[in-house]
Amino acid sequence: MSIMAIKVRPITPEESETLDRWQRSDDIVRYRRARMLRLSEANWRCLAIAEALGLHVETVRLTIKSFNEGGLPAIAPRPRSGGRLARLSTPEVAEAAEDLARQGPPAEEGRVTWTLQSLAEAIAALFDHISTMSHETVRRLLSQRQVVYRQAKEWLTSPDPLYALRKSQRDRLLAMARAAPDGAAVWLDQSWFVRWPYRFWAWACKDEPLRVAKRWNEEVDTTALYAALDDETQEAFLRWAGGQPNSEVTVQFLEALMAYWTKKGKRFIVLFWDKASWHTSKRTQAWIRSYNRQAKREGLTRLIVCQLPTRSPWLMPLEPIFGWVKRQVLGNRLFETVAKLQAAVERYFCKRVAKAKERRDKAWAKALAAAA
Repeated sequence: MSIMAIKVRPITPEESETLDRWQRSDDIVRYRRARMLRLSEANWRCLAIAEALGLHVETVRLTIKSFNEGGLPAIAPRPRSGGRLARLSTPEVAEAAEDLARQGPPAEEGRVTWTLQSLAEAIAALFDHISTMSHETVRRLLSQRQVVYRQAKEWLTSPDPLYALRKSQRDRLLAMARAAPDGAAVWLDQSWFVRWPYRFWAWACKDEPLRVAKRWNEEVDTTALYAALDDETQEAFLRWAGGQPNSEVTVQFLEALMAYWTKKGKRFIVLFWDKASWHTSKRTQAWIRSYNRQAKREGLTRLIVCQLPTRSPWLMPLEPIFGWVKRQVLGNRLFETVAKLQAAVERYFCKRVAKAKERRDKAWAKALAAAA
């Protein structure tokens, strides 16, 4: 039994003009479909056309058959629908995504800001026709509504005129402390926390200023966490203070910190901190000079202080740790007592430091292997 060969029907003058334009266009799809019809019009068989154009013979047959039945509109390339995003990008879904992003996650999420993945799962749970949704789909939905994830305060560049000099000093002292077996490098910083909800990260319109409502006119419970981080072991020395940091509390923390390092038998430590007013105050500087004189007489651990350049948080490893902890703890959450707030902060702080140590150890091991 023989199969009837498929051949193009007679082409009208109007269709012929359109096919000529297709053959001259840069669109490869239009070019190939026009060539299929022209070659079939010249009595080429489908198999020969497929071999000449590098296509499957069934593609040629279906194209010619579609043209014979529906004309050029049947074989004209159709614009892509945009994939799954176009099917999910309805006003209802986009509005739900924006509303959820602005509300914040429920308490059982264990954090006060959404991740894109958790936001995708929450959106999918609201609609019956959505089984799953990717985090990239959520990002595009929010981007279409001009909503992006922003931080209320951003550091761009350090205005310190001696930035290069102070950074060079920081690098030199850090290398010296790391190389000395009887020395240690210690990072010291403070951050304050409040019991009431405080949103300093948010999904917000990118063209509008992001403002944080600070209720300074109210009586609020504040507490400050002093943290000293050992550069080598990543062990944290933590102390809490009531209210805002000040010179007296800083001196008390330094006394406890130096007693801790004296017990560990270190000859000296290099303390890296920023230029906060309670670090550079006369009270703090006088205590440091007095302590070093005492350390020389009694053989205590000596304290070498290195001040980082002004507004250069990228030089302080504790800055991203405090930022991550605040994103986990603060936000819409209201703690019953300051003690519960402090316990939550310490738990997340230790968790974040452990993760940082894992990444740093892997990076150092990789660097040593490359050097060998």
